[in-house]
This record gives sequence, structure tokens and C-alpha cells, in this order.
Amino acid sequence: LYLCLGNTPNVIRQGGTSAMNFLLMDWYKCAISPLLVWSLRLPSNRDPEMRQKRRAILSSFLSGGLAGGTVTTVLYPVEFVRTRLAMDVGRGTLDAPRLYPGGMRDVCLSIWRADGWRGLYQGYGIALAGVVLYRALHLGGYDAVKTEILHRRGHRVSPDFHITNDKKRTERTDKNNILSGRTSEDSKSISSSGLTMGERFLAAQIVSIVAGTACYPIDSIRRRLMMQAGLPREERLYINSFDCFHRVIATEGARGFYLGMGPNLVRSFGAALFLVCYDVFKYQDLIR
Repeated sequence: LYLCLGNTPNVIRQGGTSAMNFLLMDWYKCAISPLLVWSLRLPSNRDPEMRQKRRAILSSFLSGGLAGGTVTTVLYPVEFVRTRLAMDVGRGTLDAPRLYPGGMRDVCLSIWRADGWRGLYQGYGIALAGVVLYRALHLGGYDAVKTEILHRRGHRVSPDFHITNDKKRTERTDKNNILSGRTSEDSKSISSSGLTMGERFLAAQIVSIVAGTACYPIDSIRRRLMMQAGLPREERLYINSFDCFHRVIATEGARGFYLGMGPNLVRSFGAALFLVCYDVFKYQDLIR
């Protein structure tokens, strides 16, 4: 049971994060689409098709980063509680009694008494920067890799930067083309259904490893700041994120930012599977 300590807030965080990330990513993509479409009307000597593909990739990265930042702001206290409870694993002896025997309640009360509501947002600044970067690389990167692969196979980006990838939608598009006088070739758009499951998973796995490795030092700083919340100020090791960075570099070197990197790489398998599952479910919903 000790291995599952802190799992309740983790389930709450994971469920909320996963649902909100994909929901908000699609919402932000729709929100910024008109701006990107307008930018295509600006005079340029570049190939229109390449400009449209670059806007689609930019849309993926921007929407992924914005979604991650929004979710982090809302659910950061839950992530904070989960981290504190997970660090309580292995305690419970006479020599090392548990710090939070009451679980989530004890964590919240102890932090509230010491630092108020701001204590639950210790390390929020560096966490926000890290999550925006991570989600931009993870969610947006997966979309961007699919876009690039399918573009090289002859698919085109739709004018509104949305992925239309099913037979029924193609039929509806053809009807609209007849009414508007466009050809089906003009409206041929990128289709994630053009990728096999193996290709999707490989793309998702590479993106997950790259995003996790690139953002791990930021996450390491965030966790260090989280662990000193609730302590008297004179006992805290780090003043802020920049002080933490300089102290780790001076005392532990670059390796200090990558402690525990192994389990994080194993977790990338789940992150990749998660991306592929969402992609498949979204496609199945589109073809209904």
C-alpha cells in the first residue's frame, strides 16, 4: 500500500489533466485559427502550400502550450499535494514518523497554516514555464509530426487548419465543392487515418521521450521547490527558481537536474499510448 501513497490526488490530477488538455487544445486551435487564416492573406513570395503547412504546425504548438498552461493553473494545488504525499513513502517508523498521516487533509492544513494559499503554489512560475513547453512539444509536437509525415505523402492542410480524415466528411466536402465550384483536389486535407497504428505509436513515443527529456530539468526544480513549502524560511534551501538552479549546478552539476530520469522514460510509454488512444477515438468519432 505504501507504493500507492498519494495515488488519490494523482488519479484526480491525471483524469482532470488528460480531459482538459485535449479539450482545451481543440478549443484553442479553433480560437487561433481565424488569426492564422488572416495571416495567410498577407503578401508573401513563399509557396502558399508551404505557408499553410507551417501555419498548421504553429497552430498545433501554440494550442498545445496554451492548453498545458491553463490546466496547470487550475490543477497545480492537486499536483502539489500529490508530490508531497509521494515523498512521504517509506516513512512511518519510530525513527522517521510520517509527516502527513491524515493524507491530503494534513498536507493542505500544514501548508495553509505555514504559508496560506500561496503555499500551494510553491514553484508555480517554473512549473508553468515547464508545462507550457512540455505540452507544446508533447501535444503540439505529435500533431506537427503527423502533419509533416502526411504532407510528404501528398496530403494537404485544410484551409481552416483542421484535420478532416473520414469518408463521410469527404463526401460532404465534395458536395460543398460542387456548390462552390471548387475541385476535390483543392480541398484535399491532411488525414491522420493515413497513418498505421505502428506509425502513430512510433511518432508519439519519439515525441514523448523528447518532450520529457527536454523539460525534465524544469520539472526537477519545480519538485525541489514544492518539497520546501511549509518549512520555516530559515530552513529552506532555495529562495526561488533561479536560486535553485544555481545551487544545483554548483553542488551537483548538470546531473542533479536528471535524478530519477529512468522512471520518467518508462512513463513515456504511457504518454505515447495516451496520445494514440485519443487520436484513434477522435477519428472513430469523426466517421460516425
